[in-house]
Amino acid sequence: MRTSAAELGDSRSEVLALALERHEREQPGFWDFVTNKRQGGHAFFQYPAMMVPELQGTLLDDLLTVAPDTTSIYDPFLGSGTVLLESAYRGLSFFGTDINPMATLLSRVKADPPAQADATAAVGRVAARAEAATDKTLHTFPNRDKWFSDDVALELTRLRTAISAEADERLRRFLWVCLAETVRLVSNSRTSTFKLHVYAAEDLEARRPQAIDTFSGVAAANAVRAGEHWKRIHALPDSQAARAISIVRGSVLHDVNIPARVDAIMTSPPYGDNKTTVPYGQHSYLPLQWIDHADLGADFDADLLRSTHRIDTASLGGSLVHALNVQDRERLETASPALREFNAVLEGRPDLLKKVLAFSRDYELALSRTARPLRAGGFSFWTLGQRRVGGRELPLVRITAEFLAAQGHTEVSTIIRQLPRGRKRMPVRNSIGATMATEHILVMVKE
Repeated sequence: MRTSAAELGDSRSEVLALALERHEREQPGFWDFVTNKRQGGHAFFQYPAMMVPELQGTLLDDLLTVAPDTTSIYDPFLGSGTVLLESAYRGLSFFGTDINPMATLLSRVKADPPAQADATAAVGRVAARAEAATDKTLHTFPNRDKWFSDDVALELTRLRTAISAEADERLRRFLWVCLAETVRLVSNSRTSTFKLHVYAAEDLEARRPQAIDTFSGVAAANAVRAGEHWKRIHALPDSQAARAISIVRGSVLHDVNIPARVDAIMTSPPYGDNKTTVPYGQHSYLPLQWIDHADLGADFDADLLRSTHRIDTASLGGSLVHALNVQDRERLETASPALREFNAVLEGRPDLLKKVLAFSRDYELALSRTARPLRAGGFSFWTLGQRRVGGRELPLVRITAEFLAAQGHTEVSTIIRQLPRGRKRMPVRNSIGATMATEHILVMVKE
């Protein structure tokens, strides 16, 4: 007697749930990954709120054990490319999207890394050209003087010119990522927060950053990391190394960025609108000003750098227009009773209610479009945080599960992990609270 697709799906779901539960049962605290240290390609650039490579790798290993016919992974909120790397290391095809040009640049470098010798040689050439340069013309963009001293701006300009002189695009992109990390370290914006926040006057007076020296150190370390990453990629059998990797810059709110069909989804969507949770766009704004936009790909949109907030405004929940639409609210709250209960306590705070509804509207649409290409019986893994709004915890995990259930998905398991040192940084001036202590991994299956 043949097993039906539905029965096979139920069986796989049960086996996957047991596999995920076994880790914690055999090793309490397994999912916390307290000793996690990013290495190799995972450590090129300090992108906000990066996922844990070992965690996503374990999820992929369990998935492949239960569903060995899995060949393709989709991450619609690409970020730093953690899932990309862990998928590539397992010979899986990968499709990723992100609205942030910094995310797609970083992921394109990770998808096609240079060998260590090539990267090291390029770093030496760029540093030498920058040191020997005599041109005093400064690269300009709005409010540059606010974020960089003239001395730092001059050295960054010379580095920018020196990188542009490299003939190989793969090497240039790698070097731009190194310059991006350099910009983060030598700008006048504090590195203790993801938001753009100028150092106090006395701190600025005491700072004497050296951009070329900083670049040389960052790039030399990244060349070693690129070598480690390159070896892992090229150690795969030829049949696996040939898997396709596709990176597209754009919002999941637009159909053009959605693949035709995938076997599994693994991602970490925003916990709320970027302006009041993790401002990925602000964090990327200054590095993107120094990178040659021609190397950001044909899908780069210069309008995203119109202001420090533009990327975040264009992200989920960034626009409050029509957020209080009665029909939209009724539809969203019908799909998610947890959202309805939460919104009820915000009736006296229309400002907060508007933000929650704007994000929920975009989030539900993003989930619908994201899950569309997932094959029947395919699994999805959502790394989620429970943000706070108006002093109350927004039940994003339940809202996500309910939105997906309304679209034909069933919950398989939910993993709760304690964040290392009990914290994930959030913007300080933030109504949702400045830190988070736990994350959830919601696992769903498409019926």
